Amino acid sequence: MTTLLEKKIFTYEDINSLPEGNYEIIDGERRDMTPTGFEHGDFESSLSEILRKHLKSKGYIAVGEVGIVIKRSPFRLRAADVVYISKEKSPEKPKGMLEIPPDLIIEIISESNTQWEIAERVKDYLSIGVNKVVLVDPFTETVTVFTHGKKEAGYYSFDDEFELIDGVFVKLKEIV
Repeated sequence: MTTLLEKKIFTYEDINSLPEGNYEIIDGERRDMTPTGFEHGDFESSLSEILRKHLKSKGYIAVGEVGIVIKRSPFRLRAADVVYISKEKSPEKPKGMLEIPPDLIIEIISESNTQWEIAERVKDYLSIGVNKVVLVDPFTETVTVFTHGKKEAGYYSFDDEFELIDGVFVKLKEIV
């Protein structure tokens, strides 16, 4: 006799009792994420330091798979590497999973990410009104910048200076 394990389907009502772990919830189903390496964490740290230096008085910065609600039904929860949210959008420091769109999300691409996964993640972030999504690819040493409402993305090498967010310009070669 074979017993099939039932897959747990998560709903928005589960948001305050989600199990520990490194995962996203896509249309109610848990998708485990591979732990990242040191380089990935170093990128997160360096980029969050720049944001803190320039924007700490204007908003809040968080790193480390920050939960962002994309959709309540079916429940869709993304985990972002670096997030900035202005005090204009959130006068109080956010707690728990973000239910308002951040101004900026930075994703550092890992070896385990597929092109399809990355495209789906960017589409989700832009669909909820995130102003800017920055993809950092350590393997090709490129940066792709997606801006809400623009059809074309900006494409940069680590040697190029680009605008991370309003008035904050970076050249990744100089910070990593």
